[in-house]
Amino acid sequence: MKNKRLFILSFIIFFFFSGRFLLTYAQEASSAAQSPLPTPINYQLPYPGMLPDNPLYFLKVIRDNLMTFFISKPLDKAEFDLLQSDKNVQASYLLTQQQGKMDLALQTFSHAQSYFQDAIIQITNAKKQGYSIKVMANKIVSAQQKHMQIMHAIEQQDKKMHAQQVQNERNREESFAKLVRFLQ
Repeated sequence: MKNKRLFILSFIIFFFFSGRFLLTYAQEASSAAQSPLPTPINYQLPYPGMLPDNPLYFLKVIRDNLMTFFISKPLDKAEFDLLQSDKNVQASYLLTQQQGKMDLALQTFSHAQSYFQDAIIQITNAKKQGYSIKVMANKIVSAQQKHMQIMHAIEQQDKKMHAQQVQNERNREESFAKLVRFLQ
């Protein structure tokens, strides 16, 4: 009985922390086919793994929330929040490529924005605590530009069906651009 409990506990711990060490990257699409901005942003978005339309996605959300709970340093938390934001932005873009998933794509992009806002707050906290934020500030500037590029691509895919929701996300992204400029 003890061995069975130990096995189940170790399996749960392995499951929650296994995604932490694996980084994979999505292949960039050709810039000629989808370059919404004149110059492409040199920032690689991570592969999101499981997409929100997967029935087991809630397990990923639980794991990510647990990991967030155990991160204490503001810069580490900002980096994790930025990673989650990037994964959600990439997931939202991938969902726009699937038929009938635009609502979920916009919802996922909104979640990405929330993570991005949390990252900005954590960087601000780190700055107040005396941490050097120069590297992270540069990274978040690049990420914000890439997020704007993806937002523009989502707008192009939408065909005006969700115009108000897209405009709200665009306004939110532009307000983040102003906040990010103050971090530098």
